Amino acid sequence: MAERERDERHLFEVTSGALRRWLGKARDVVMAPWRAYRLMPDPTAVYRLQPAWDAEVETILTEIGKIGLAAWSEATEVPPVSRHAFVVTYLAQVESLLVRIPDEVADLIFAEITDGVNAGESVDQVAARVDHVLSYTDSERWPNRAKVIAITELTRARAAGTLAAGMEQSRVTGRVLRKRWNTMTDEKVRGAHREVDGTAVNIFMPFYVDRFPMMFPGDPTAPAELVVSCRCKLAIVNEGR
Repeated sequence: MAERERDERHLFEVTSGALRRWLGKARDVVMAPWRAYRLMPDPTAVYRLQPAWDAEVETILTEIGKIGLAAWSEATEVPPVSRHAFVVTYLAQVESLLVRIPDEVADLIFAEITDGVNAGESVDQVAARVDHVLSYTDSERWPNRAKVIAITELTRARAAGTLAAGMEQSRVTGRVLRKRWNTMTDEKVRGAHREVDGTAVNIFMPFYVDRFPMMFPGDPTAPAELVVSCRCKLAIVNEGR
């Protein structure tokens, strides 16, 4: 538990730093018309900063990759393969989720402008709404977002790294292995995960969680309600154990 808390805190710090830096840049470009001429903030300016966010995502992915490789080393003595096909595919799926943050921010800005205009607010009042959205510290929205990302991606990284290690061990040794889904066994565990707690299946087969096939806890192909803030773990076990 202490190790998970340490890794979660580290990933939170990396993610929150990335969000803080990028939102600061977004605030500058979106609010520029209002600051210079008292004109309406420009939500489309967010899209010019997609490359800047992509660079931040690379930083986050680097840390996620380290966590996954550490999990691999814990799961088996077979040396980690950083370019393992499963690992590469998994990281690409995570990247496709994280790079959407600018779209989310633009949608939030458009919504605030629309609500403000429909309410008959002045440009200054609408600008205050938008400025609030783009502030990391003015509300709990972005710190909470960073925390959710840290919890979710830590679970994904550790489980994906463990599964990749089991797959490689099976390939190298020719042994048939199984994987087991373990929950944290506390009141926070969602019902769908509690139902598969302790279930073991062939390492190359999916678990069926609420009837959805998942290769590991946090599987990025699964619906958000089955993965967001998940803290479950994956274990590799010998055939029949």
